[in-house]
Amino acid sequence: MSDLLYTNNLTEEVLSYRNDAFYSLVEEQCGTVVLEIMQAQDISSISCLLGIQNIFTFLELDSDELIPLKRKAGIILNDGRFIVKKGIIYKVETFLHALHHLNRQNLTSAYHNSNNSSDLTISEQLLQKFPFIRTLISYSNLICNSKIDFTFLNVILNNMIRNFITEERGCRYDITVRQFASCLYILGGRMAYEFVRLNIPAFLSSIQIIQSYIGTSENRLNEGFFNYAGACDYFNINQSMLGFCAEDSTAVVPKITYDTTSNTFIGFSLPLDDNGVPIIDSNSTDSFFHLEEWCSDRPLTKSLNACLVQPLSAPINNNSPYLLAAYGTDNKFESSDVILRWCHIYEQFKAKDIRIIGYATDCDSRYLHAMRISLGFFGNFIYEDHPDILEIDLPTSWSWFFMQHEQLYVCIQDPIYICTKLHNRLLSKTATLLLGNQLINIEPLIYIIENFSKFDHALVLSDIDPKDRQNFKSCIKISNDNVLKLLEQVPNAIGISIYLKVGKK
Repeated sequence: MSDLLYTNNLTEEVLSYRNDAFYSLVEEQCGTVVLEIMQAQDISSISCLLGIQNIFTFLELDSDELIPLKRKAGIILNDGRFIVKKGIIYKVETFLHALHHLNRQNLTSAYHNSNNSSDLTISEQLLQKFPFIRTLISYSNLICNSKIDFTFLNVILNNMIRNFITEERGCRYDITVRQFASCLYILGGRMAYEFVRLNIPAFLSSIQIIQSYIGTSENRLNEGFFNYAGACDYFNINQSMLGFCAEDSTAVVPKITYDTTSNTFIGFSLPLDDNGVPIIDSNSTDSFFHLEEWCSDRPLTKSLNACLVQPLSAPINNNSPYLLAAYGTDNKFESSDVILRWCHIYEQFKAKDIRIIGYATDCDSRYLHAMRISLGFFGNFIYEDHPDILEIDLPTSWSWFFMQHEQLYVCIQDPIYICTKLHNRLLSKTATLLLGNQLINIEPLIYIIENFSKFDHALVLSDIDPKDRQNFKSCIKISNDNVLKLLEQVPNAIGISIYLKVGKK
């Protein structure tokens, strides 16, 4: 009822309001607080307001200048999160609903006026030759009467038709189309992008153009560069001051390419400095003689090493990790390089008021050695007298858990990696596992598959003998609750039951 009231009080004339007239209307309909929010964002017209999805997203920025405005518009929680008052949200949504309703009415009337005008005449011969014109007219009708936002589709169609008309002078692409093309190229890959581009003419730009567009973006990745500024901005967006780092590497095919933006050759292994961080300008030269010498003497990249950092916040926010750095390496480094790099990353984030509380990696011997040293296994470490030491209270009953009570940061191995290792050891035909007098093998699982219904356990033979040794999905299936309950009914299955519970935890 209130929506109708607001609509009745407004006329199509307000759609042209801007500056003082616009601000007076906002203050009348939504109050002074909403007016201040719009003025802070330089929203000065109805058309500008209708083009913004959510005016309250602006208040999520971490800035001291916004604190007075936040206190007027909502509540700042103890964990740093901000919640807008329900009454303000209701007023704004009602106001926007009325404006969108008026805008749709205006478009519909304009459409009907154009249809009734003698200026718009389509011959029957033209309709027979191009039947899609009828579809376009029906599509226009649908847009006018629909509540769905067709803005993106309109931009695509308009861009394609304009490119068909001006094809001889070259195609031009709207910024929205470019952003969509970049997402398609990144998420779908080169082959998927080419498939769509070749089958829908004038829709997408060439791969070279989209690569240049991605290369000039603010989030462009330079080999070996640790983007602390970008990571801190990401932490501010997620309103977090705590982070957890992860580091891992994967094998790559050695290949040398030239990066025109950074004027460096990619594919040579980057040397590490005294902080264990790659020296990013090592492979930059304007001399062909130097390049020829490098190809003969310098080691090529065998692995791609990636460092990621994830903001830690309230459990309701499942934040994705941020790619801090990536660089090529010949895999010839020491555990001391890892420790120095972790310490350097910690200090860099500390200077920006972000606390790194831990590092995670796989079971590479050098990473494992670095974790043991950092955690003080069988010796003291340089972090012992550090001012940021964490005090960890372990339960007194955990006599089996080895960790010092004072740590600068914690270290954990990749749990998925550990789980697949336990899984592969269970499936090994050469290893013999004993727990007391219980033999741990896959015979109880085979017994379950052969003697119980698949509806009870959902197992198949490929789950206990997978071709892919890194198949984490099979690890989950053989250790699910239904399988563990059935193992209680299988003789001599206590050992494997305990083993699977350990892997599940």
